[in-house]
Amino acid sequence: MSERRSARPLQRSRGRRALLVGLTPLMMRALEGPLAESLEVSAVPFPGTAFDRAVTSVRPDLVVVDVTYLDERRVRPLLMERFRQLGSVLVFTSEGGGGWVDDLGRGRSGPVDDVSPEALVGLLPQPALRLLSR
Repeated sequence: MSERRSARPLQRSRGRRALLVGLTPLMMRALEGPLAESLEVSAVPFPGTAFDRAVTSVRPDLVVVDVTYLDERRVRPLLMERFRQLGSVLVFTSEGGGGWVDDLGRGRSGPVDDVSPEALVGLLPQPALRLLSR
């Protein structure tokens, strides 16, 4: 599988991007469409060249990694290093539910119980408001 972008019309919130990494078909169906309503969504398998390209070309704000069939203890440090410079929010989850979040921009980590699309978008820092004068 190569990189794919959601075909839904985007109603993006300030151009924020999500990268879905190695999601099972069940998780892809549950997340891709709803996330595409507020983020630009790309999906790639892991590992592979499509993933390597996506790290630099997509520059995601949110990275959701399915560790259903991966060893999270090995994958998590590798992905944290790959996305550290971007300050992405990484979420490691599985079909079993729940997971772990690493907010590389704010330096926070911890368990996450809710991995619904709404909760995932809620993990992203809110864009700073700018006051425009006339």
